[in-house]
Amino acid sequence: MNAYERAVQRALAATGHTHLTTRQLAALLDRIEEATPHAQHLQRLHPGHATTRNRLHAAGMTCAQIGLHDDGDPEFLDALLQELAHT
Repeated sequence: MNAYERAVQRALAATGHTHLTTRQLAALLDRIEEATPHAQHLQRLHPGHATTRNRLHAAGMTCAQIGLHDDGDPEFLDALLQELAHT
């Protein structure tokens, strides 16, 4: 298992997404990949907000506008980026 896969596994565990099927995990990772540049842009625009969900709210945006599902995707994105920053 490489560093990225380990980071994904730790982020899944941290956010309670351990029940996902392989297909669901692939879809989640696809959404995260698409949303990451948008989330990073929001982080630059709203540095005072600690989470992607809070930054979206501050920008008057929804999760769907950056390609995320509202049921935990922003939290998983934050957890994954945090894990990747520590690798």
